[in-house]
Amino acid sequence: PRGGDGFTVNNTGGYNNQYSGASFRILVDTEDWDRTLGMNNPGQSGNPNSRYYNNLFEEWASDGFFPLFYSREKVESVTSEKIKLIPNKHFK
Repeated sequence: PRGGDGFTVNNTGGYNNQYSGASFRILVDTEDWDRTLGMNNPGQSGNPNSRYYNNLFEEWASDGFFPLFYSREKVESVTSEKIKLIPNKHFK
């Protein structure tokens, strides 16, 4: 069992048989945005075929966090892939 209930930061539900909990957590440092920490469970992708579908589950289960960078330099230092979104000029 993990600590927490519906009224705590580590929100969980189900008492000793925990079947729910906060899927997204964030600790924001407004003095230094690059020290912000986050957690997104089970992973960064909603696509079951993606390598990022459940890549954060173990870290989430152990109450871990990952750095959530904001500056371009820090973001680019950890970027693994990029996508380019182009608006459809025919869509209104």
